[in-house]
Amino acid sequence: MDAYERRCRLLARAYPFRYRQARGDELVGTLLDLAEPGQAGPSLRDSLDVVCGGIALRLRERPPLRHWAMYRMFHKRLPYAYRWWAHDDLRGTFYLARQCAVWLLLTSPLWVWIGLLPLELVHTVIGFTLSRMLGFLPQRAVRDNQLIRHGFNPTVPGDVT
Repeated sequence: MDAYERRCRLLARAYPFRYRQARGDELVGTLLDLAEPGQAGPSLRDSLDVVCGGIALRLRERPPLRHWAMYRMFHKRLPYAYRWWAHDDLRGTFYLARQCAVWLLLTSPLWVWIGLLPLELVHTVIGFTLSRMLGFLPQRAVRDNQLIRHGFNPTVPGDVT
């Protein structure tokens, strides 16, 4: 693999993993066909087109805020139209980090006023937040449950039950 193809594959990472599995070679092949002899990398215009297309696809597949919030905070099932987005999210590398970040953001107003609260209440708030965050540590069980809830087989990546 030469430097030009590596740059093309790096640009293709703007698209979701599932899309790259299905059409990544076509995308890279098209960029390779557009290459001028001796060109070190895709042109700025081609690069922007690929990145904008990947971002647009990710935004198009994203669920509305109310569905996303219920899914992220309470593990509610997303509507069928967004199940592949959920699959990508659950199979993603930073799933646990995203879950913890949402709970930190939700409790952030409490952290601002925590100095004004009685000490017993401070301990309760800290304990609840930590237990909620640490409750996501058995990540595999949470992921498997969510994958089953969205109609996927947790043992085979990308397999539909």
